[in-house]
Amino acid sequence: MTPIQRTIIALLLTCATATAQRLDPAPPATASPAPKPAARPGEATITAGIFEPKLSGKGLADLYRKFTGHRVLVSAAAATAEFSVMEEASPQEPLTYGQAAERLKIAATLENFAFVPDEQDPNLDILTLATRPNRGCGGLKVYNEGDPLPAAGEYIMYVMTFKYLKPADAVRILTKRFGKLSPDGSIAAVPGASAVVITDKTALIRMLIEFKKVIDTPSYQILCWLVA
Repeated sequence: MTPIQRTIIALLLTCATATAQRLDPAPPATASPAPKPAARPGEATITAGIFEPKLSGKGLADLYRKFTGHRVLVSAAAATAEFSVMEEASPQEPLTYGQAAERLKIAATLENFAFVPDEQDPNLDILTLATRPNRGCGGLKVYNEGDPLPAAGEYIMYVMTFKYLKPADAVRILTKRFGKLSPDGSIAAVPGASAVVITDKTALIRMLIEFKKVIDTPSYQILCWLVA
């Protein structure tokens, strides 16, 4: 074989190799997946609901410690009280620890109790009878729909149920319409009971009761769904 023939064959082999590489490229290198960041304590979730129709004060405190990490002192009145927590959760709709703790607070509120943070220890809460903030001592009475309400200037807790509106929508609408209520007032949703708990003066609660007649209707529910 002459030198010219060897050169031609070498060029042909080089071209063939380059063509094969273009037709069958090497698979791209795959980067190893980045490790997922560790969840913060507040992001922990539960996928099984809380169904405790008859829970003692100690049982409520134990659940609260599980979801918050806070120690709980249970007052004598709370120790003999009975609480109910019925909250659904699933893998598709989990409940965060923070949300679960809020449900426990609402369960305490419904029975006229509250988890009160200790002034000196940030990791300690006290489960005791609810009192009006900055307005001296005395527990707040809990009223349900149909109960006769006391004098206009008295602070109470009122459980308002809804037939059509979702509790979260009701809180949003009432807050938008009436602002932040009075300085000590509050509205909290109770999703599992289709209700909200309102803490405020009787006069304002009467206004909310009248306003509820306007918004708790099928047509208003459809409107909320459309603008959500």
